[in-house]
Amino acid sequence: MNKMTLLFQSFSRKQKIFIVLLNDLIIALVCWIVFGPPMATFIASEFSESIIGIFYKEWRSFIIPISLSISYLYLLGFYKSLIKFFDSKDSILLAISGSMIFGFSWSLLHIFQFSIISTSFLSIAILQGFLLSAVFYAFLNISRDIAKYLLYPRNINLDAKPVIIYGAGASGNELFQSLMLDPSRKLIAFFDNSKNLKDTQINNIPILSSMKQLIALKNKFHNLEVLLAIPSIDTKKRREIIHSLEKIRVAVRTVPSFHELISDQKKMTDIQNLSIDDLLPRARVEKNVLGSLQGSNILISGAGGSIGSEISRQLLDSNPKTLILLDLSEFNLFTIERECIAIKETKELTTEIVPLLADIKDRTNLESIFIKYNLDSIYHAAAYKHVPLVENINNITKACENNILGTYHLASLAIECKAKSFVMISTDKAVRPTNVMGASKRMAEMVIQSMNASSSSTKFSMVRFGNVLNSSGSVIPLFLEQIAQGGPVTVTHRDVTRYFMTIPEASNLVLQASQLSTGGEVFILDMGEQMKIYDLAQKLIHLSGRNIALAHDDEGIEIIEIGLRPGEKMYEELLISGEEMPTQNKKIFKSLENFPDLKQMNEILDSLSNAISLNNVEDIIDLLEIHIEGFHENS
Repeated sequence: MNKMTLLFQSFSRKQKIFIVLLNDLIIALVCWIVFGPPMATFIASEFSESIIGIFYKEWRSFIIPISLSISYLYLLGFYKSLIKFFDSKDSILLAISGSMIFGFSWSLLHIFQFSIISTSFLSIAILQGFLLSAVFYAFLNISRDIAKYLLYPRNINLDAKPVIIYGAGASGNELFQSLMLDPSRKLIAFFDNSKNLKDTQINNIPILSSMKQLIALKNKFHNLEVLLAIPSIDTKKRREIIHSLEKIRVAVRTVPSFHELISDQKKMTDIQNLSIDDLLPRARVEKNVLGSLQGSNILISGAGGSIGSEISRQLLDSNPKTLILLDLSEFNLFTIERECIAIKETKELTTEIVPLLADIKDRTNLESIFIKYNLDSIYHAAAYKHVPLVENINNITKACENNILGTYHLASLAIECKAKSFVMISTDKAVRPTNVMGASKRMAEMVIQSMNASSSSTKFSMVRFGNVLNSSGSVIPLFLEQIAQGGPVTVTHRDVTRYFMTIPEASNLVLQASQLSTGGEVFILDMGEQMKIYDLAQKLIHLSGRNIALAHDDEGIEIIEIGLRPGEKMYEELLISGEEMPTQNKKIFKSLENFPDLKQMNEILDSLSNAISLNNVEDIIDLLEIHIEGFHENS
């Protein structure tokens, strides 16, 4: 901070306003002398009269216009604007209108003073007023630009990150203005392949149009960052751009999406990491509006989890009568309750939000909840789902009690209380499972299927899908954390493949599937093609602007294979038997799969309950191996 800045900042606010007012008065006086009566008098009388004499005669033609202009600007807050941010739209519009008041009020005085309304000099007087306005505005701008340059010189940061703005339209220019105030970044170019912008500039910053130019800059600046500033672009084109940038190993970040901007969720200056679904090799699933749920009492188990919380948010948009958020985790429940209250207040909804700390293994407590709230629909997302934890012999008993018996408690109470619908969130790991978590989820599916066959009041269905991006336990947050730490990035096997979908996409399709149910279906979501985890790790490294190290001593981030974990499969399946049958929604399929009848299911559950009560892990696994197709522990 220089001495001039320190001196200026030591003044009081009133002193600063006085200095700026004095500056504007001097500017106005100079403009009036050069383009008003003084200069005209000088020319006409061949300088025979002094400027003081002219001012004495013509003072009204200066004092009245400048008083009107300064009063207008002062009352509308022009002098409260910070010089540092004078180039804001509001300040510029005020400066223009204030200048026009000064120029054209002088014109009016001149016209009436000399009665030239109907003479040929009228157009000249109006032109003079316009000229006076334009020059006054120009000098207002120049004086503030000079003040900003002297008082707030931009510090030259030798460590500033070189950046390129991808997109030279209105959004790119707005981002450029904000970067001018950010000493940590240095804009070196725009990039836009529009033919109209080829070989042009914005504020002396070149606009590049070819990937060769971009590659040359990447070679020159190893830490180059590209900021995507095309918020309205469609998903397909956006992915093509990201894919082309991935090839040149450049870090990529982005401004918020068009939806986030128009809904005031974020500002243009909120630079953020790429959305994870930018990396998926399929078209984005568009969110569909749900049918009316007004008057419904809805319970979401596991409401604080990744899927449960998003289902809660999306259900709330339909303004049900009561939304019961049930979760065992106090922190997760507190978080989703706070989010739902914020949504309710913002959208002026009438839904009663009820947060309940509860355990689905506690049937007595669940029964009191079902009776009290007269539930219409249940979305069952509560589950222990982390494969390595559930596979641990110390956790198998509790995992099966939660995933299987907990599901039974919820489903049987739904029938007893005559709930209209029950939707269970399942997983692709339930198909020919190779781990206890998957086997427990398949057993839970069988519970739901047998319940549906015996119920005439409640429609039961399940929705089975693969991995959701950025969920708790997802590989994506782990990879990003490892990249931020400089690596290595760990994968279990370079050929492991998984289905992927974003949390909002999966949740919305779950809700759509529930509206298609007639009872007993296993709904399967279209998750596109499976993707190699290794390829996903490579993409994330490249889009962080880093190279992949091929050996321990290479620069860049190394990808290390650590071996398959117990119970982990090389690939995932979504169908146990039969074929996928289409539904009204092209992104949702259904399948009718074999299951035991209710009597046989109750016998299995009795045996399982006994093994769980005795903490007999061996018997629990034996029961799962007998009744779950394809499951053999440690096979």
